[in-house]
Amino acid sequence: MIDKLAPAALAIAGDGFDGLWEGAFIVGAVWLVLRCLPKLGAATRYAMWLCALAALVLIPVLTVVLSGHSSANENAAVAKGNQSAAQVPSIRDSRIEFAQTSFGPAGRPSEPVPAATRKSRITVQPNLAVAAALIWLLAAGARGLLLVLDVCRLGAIRRHARLWSEAHEYPVFLSSRVSVPLAIGFRRPAIILPASLIERMRDDAVQAILIHEIAHLRRNDVWTNAFARVGEALAALNPAAWFIMRRLAAEREIACDDWVIARTGDGGAFAQALATLAGGAAVRVPIAAAGAIGSRHSIVVRIERLLDSRPRHLRLSLSALGGTLMLLALIAFTVQSVSPALAIAPLAGPSSYHTATTTVAGCTRDRTPLREHRLGAGGPRMISPSLDAGSMQRIVARYPAFTTTYAVSVSAAGKPHDVVILHPSNDLAEDRAVAAAALSSTFEPAFHNCAAVASTFRSASTQLPAPTVFLITRPATPVIYGTKPKTRTGACAVPHHDPAIVHLVRPEFTDSMKKLVLATQRTYLNTVNVQLDASGAVQNAMVGKSSGRKAFDEATLAAARESTYAPRVEHCSHIPGTYFVMAAYTDRLEP
Repeated sequence: MIDKLAPAALAIAGDGFDGLWEGAFIVGAVWLVLRCLPKLGAATRYAMWLCALAALVLIPVLTVVLSGHSSANENAAVAKGNQSAAQVPSIRDSRIEFAQTSFGPAGRPSEPVPAATRKSRITVQPNLAVAAALIWLLAAGARGLLLVLDVCRLGAIRRHARLWSEAHEYPVFLSSRVSVPLAIGFRRPAIILPASLIERMRDDAVQAILIHEIAHLRRNDVWTNAFARVGEALAALNPAAWFIMRRLAAEREIACDDWVIARTGDGGAFAQALATLAGGAAVRVPIAAAGAIGSRHSIVVRIERLLDSRPRHLRLSLSALGGTLMLLALIAFTVQSVSPALAIAPLAGPSSYHTATTTVAGCTRDRTPLREHRLGAGGPRMISPSLDAGSMQRIVARYPAFTTTYAVSVSAAGKPHDVVILHPSNDLAEDRAVAAAALSSTFEPAFHNCAAVASTFRSASTQLPAPTVFLITRPATPVIYGTKPKTRTGACAVPHHDPAIVHLVRPEFTDSMKKLVLATQRTYLNTVNVQLDASGAVQNAMVGKSSGRKAFDEATLAAARESTYAPRVEHCSHIPGTYFVMAAYTDRLEP
């Protein structure tokens, strides 16, 4: 439920960057059209802003829905490719097309997903998604509840109102519960006038007011206002919706003012009536009613227009409205194409795993799947855990053009069966090699609640632009404090700490060694154990695990001896310690 509701809530609400720039595009597009066509009538402007509000609600929903269909199609294409042993398709842009290529058990890439269906994604944490959905539901629910209460309030006003006239197109009622004229009713339209209005205004002003309210009903403003209020509730957190609602209220009243001038030939009487109504006490007009006084600035604008003798356009401009709809459709298509899809990160716990198959006795904690693989054709075997998204992003950021990230589906029995390239490098052959190596590796399945479960192993492989040497260092004998450490004991400022490297010397990596790495296409890995005396001086250093090549072992050993160390300290006493140094001479980086 959350993965469907939260992305739509985040998008519609506009409390994120996507909703804001979508709303800005829509408002800006309609505003630009109105600026280019200043002679459009208020009726046309009202219809255009109503379309803008509909687009503000529908575009985010369509983006989420179509992104979901796109993801489903993508998964279907991947599944289809995994089931078939299709040959490698011809690809124009190998890097781009290969970015979303899935590999089947044989290591062959399946049918690539079309470029039109691939979208970037923004992963939202479940807690944030739930919070966004709840905030949106509360805001939309509050606006919706206010709308329902106002409909009930208008029904009560009508039931207690007194029928005043049936000589007009719609029945006219008088009520002491309203202070401004209202046009109400979905099935039985009617006009409600304040009871005091008849006594304090001239007959021509009252007739002008009735024409104005009849215009609301003739224009179906009761229905369009209800539609707009529902849209406002759905986009309750989007500032663009607030702006559009103000424009709708202003254009709706101006359009009805134009009806008064067209029917009477003079707007002076209604302008005087409008000024009288505006001078009363400020009251809240029900949002479900098609009628509003508005702010003092809007009143001044309306009076100025009423006293203007320019001709009025009461009919819709179909060409302008059609052009606006086409422009909004173009915006919807563009936004859907370029807007990142919102996805909910999987919740921790059993829901992120598949069916368990075997139980392991004596297990103490959950574990990600492990990959046992060889670095290079004849290189050492490594055991690597699955990487999280942050670790993979850091690796890609360091070498974006040379790094391939991938995801391997691992069954509960530890069998790899599908590979998807998440981030391709600039070398298609290298990506294929990485996928083939992943499928040929040995995996240990993930464990949850002491049961082996099917899961996904994610990692990265970087084909470095030139061979280099990587060093891994750590104390081989960690400090066991025993008692609670003190901040200061006599003249000792730090009573406890592990041995540390003051200056690490990198091993000499000669050109002949680099050529050997490139020629054999393997990683040469060795370890050195460094024994330190109480002063931190190197007492002894020996190769713990050989790389199989004397030159690499001697280079690592010499560098470890030339490095300087700080001694191990326990209870303010310097004691001997041991340091572990691992060196990897390679042209490939794999975590």
